Amino acid sequence: MFNFIVKKNIKLQFSDEKPIIYELIKGNRKTISMRVTENGLTVNAPLLMSQNRINELLKTKQKWIEKKISLMLSVPKKLVVKNKEKFKFLGKKIEIILIKSDSLNIIWGKNNALFFYSKNVDCQEILKDNFKNWIKNRALEYFKQRVKEISKEHGLSPRAVFLSNAKTRWGTCNSKSEVRLNWRLIQASPSVIDYVICHELAHLKFMNHSDQFWDEVEKLCPKFKADEKFLKEKGLELYSID
Repeated sequence: MFNFIVKKNIKLQFSDEKPIIYELIKGNRKTISMRVTENGLTVNAPLLMSQNRINELLKTKQKWIEKKISLMLSVPKKLVVKNKEKFKFLGKKIEIILIKSDSLNIIWGKNNALFFYSKNVDCQEILKDNFKNWIKNRALEYFKQRVKEISKEHGLSPRAVFLSNAKTRWGTCNSKSEVRLNWRLIQASPSVIDYVICHELAHLKFMNHSDQFWDEVEKLCPKFKADEKFLKEKGLELYSID
């Protein structure tokens, strides 16, 4: 028979700072495990392990726990497609103007406005699907054009450009010379997008991350380090549209 005990709102004090509150689940297991989600820290522990022992083990993982919680807190608010909501396109803030209409139409307006005509103004799921389809199409158009321009300038010949929906990579380039770019990049500035494109085009010559590869990246994109830093520090913000 499987026995378990669930305890909520347990305080864990690492230092003089505000304590971490976690949920404890004790059951028929031999080891302790933990995970951090949007709901906070959850700890799984053996049924007979004391509270003091659990806290002692958690304190040995202090840096990991604090890092995971910090990352979770930095996860951007998900975009809600509604009137006056703002999103980023090529680094600029764009305001959605939602208008009820019998037919679907999404068109650019003046002063960084996007007019979104839909008969489903009260259905967030449909609005999001329509919006994502629109922004993915715009992303592919822009990416293809920039890949073409940069490749021509440097005498490179990628075979094709596709969109990617990856969760951890901004782009890839395979042995078939096919470049894939994360569609969420369309929210970043043109220089950041160019850096990712140059990074992948450099793989046409070097299918690794050797010193020669990075020399090639710098040749294609001399000021790439600032854009690389942006993606490392703020890239998560681009996942507001998901």
